[in-house]
Amino acid sequence: MQFIKTLTDAEAYQSLRKTSLTVGGSLCTVGGFIADVLQPVAPFANYLFLLSLACLAVIGVLFVRGNKNLLGALAISALACGVFGLISLVQTGDTAQDNGIIASTVPAVASLQESLGIIDRKLDALKDDTESIKASTARLEQTTESMMASLQAMRDDIGRGGLIANPQSPEAHYHNARVHELGGNYSAARRSYLAYFRSDLPILDPHLRFIEFLKVQEGTAGARETYNAVTAGSDGAMPTYARLLLRPPAQRIAGLRQYLQDNPDFAPAAYHLSLEYSELRLGSQTLADQRQELAYLQAFQSIDAAGGLLRYMVDQQLVAQWRADAEARLLALSASDGALQNPVTLSWMPHNTGWNGSLQIGEPVQDIQWNIKGQSRPTSTGSSGYTDPATGQPAARMFFSLPKNQQQAVIEIRYTDRSGNQQGPFEFTFEPQRQSEDAGRRTLEMTPTAWLAFRDYDGNTLLYFTHLMTYRGAIESIRYGLDRDTPDQSFRFPPWNKPGIAPLDGSTPMFIKVGRSTRYATVQLTYRNGEKSPIVRIDRG
Repeated sequence: MQFIKTLTDAEAYQSLRKTSLTVGGSLCTVGGFIADVLQPVAPFANYLFLLSLACLAVIGVLFVRGNKNLLGALAISALACGVFGLISLVQTGDTAQDNGIIASTVPAVASLQESLGIIDRKLDALKDDTESIKASTARLEQTTESMMASLQAMRDDIGRGGLIANPQSPEAHYHNARVHELGGNYSAARRSYLAYFRSDLPILDPHLRFIEFLKVQEGTAGARETYNAVTAGSDGAMPTYARLLLRPPAQRIAGLRQYLQDNPDFAPAAYHLSLEYSELRLGSQTLADQRQELAYLQAFQSIDAAGGLLRYMVDQQLVAQWRADAEARLLALSASDGALQNPVTLSWMPHNTGWNGSLQIGEPVQDIQWNIKGQSRPTSTGSSGYTDPATGQPAARMFFSLPKNQQQAVIEIRYTDRSGNQQGPFEFTFEPQRQSEDAGRRTLEMTPTAWLAFRDYDGNTLLYFTHLMTYRGAIESIRYGLDRDTPDQSFRFPPWNKPGIAPLDGSTPMFIKVGRSTRYATVQLTYRNGEKSPIVRIDRG
């Protein structure tokens, strides 16, 4: 009988354990999903993990003391502790920490968060932070000349390594923090920084120094957590602004833009925004990134010139570093200023059946579209058939065609940059007559050695003007000279005032007879716009 009872108890325990694991597994799966989706609101997975851990400890003690009826509860709490602990561990990544594990990998769940207003809660918090910054900006004006002078004097002593014994003022605490940091005594440096922050002075660089200090010690995620904990409850302008710098990229940029809009005299915001679009931060820039960087650098210099930097900074070394960096990046951007302002150029070449429009774009592109404004929809130029090493994708074809009878129109060009963002439209006026003249002149300027040609034929020496007659639509007049360095004679020809290549027929003069002793000829063109070409010399072969 005892054996049967033991067997029955074992079967009951096994049945209870299976039932508990089934029920508990289902509850934990549902609860874990909900907690992960609600991560932008609060770290519910952490809360559930701590709660299940506490339950596991209490139930475990009672079970060990003989209360075997708690086996099911023990199994469920152990399972919950493992599940929620694992979720909490995975959520330590930057994106998962903000939006949850599932939303960071499944776009549909991210869309669900937005539709439920969960993400908006974070944006509302960002808005609250911005309002807090704006409300406390007035306190910046309370910085006195004595505070700045005291901090500056102590900063000058930092390099000499002298600690201030029994520091009482915030200036002294900051001085000691920097001395400890430079000396490698990081625990003492942290204590001095924390003592300084109790003063909440409206000066920015101590906060920037502390953030960089934390990043070295704890990494970016750890720095964010520690700094937020250290400054929790502080609505001062500097802690609130510094917290923006620790947000993930998209939220950081949104916060900095809003801050600069609300505080147009705060130069650090313009400088930090310029960094967001810099090559250092992005690795590779599009022209749109460069335009943003340029605009914010120019804003930084303008605000700095009006005093919007020095009033918030005490570390002149950091100020000089920012100014030098801004100047260097502006100089680099100025080298490509033409491409920044006009990234697309379009030139035309007539041929027997129509026009070819050739494009040049100042950055790698994924796709190009063109259309006649108000007459047609954008059409891709298509692929060129080879891979662009800059994008790793098929290179876009850099030309398109128009029919021979195309009338004057406005051509719109759009392109997709390597970041996938569409740029444009860029507008170009197509004027058949002017485009024909421009194309003819370009061809002539590229082929000066073909302007004239000597030929001995049937006992005569002939000087041919055939090449010039083909492109005479771009030419107003032709002067030539024989064995003279300066042309002194005119070559007369019927003008061509229509678009396209001029035809050569019986009415077109194409050569003249010259003396058999002629050694060379010179020629100079006057184009339709009145400009003259250089004098070209053609030697007789």
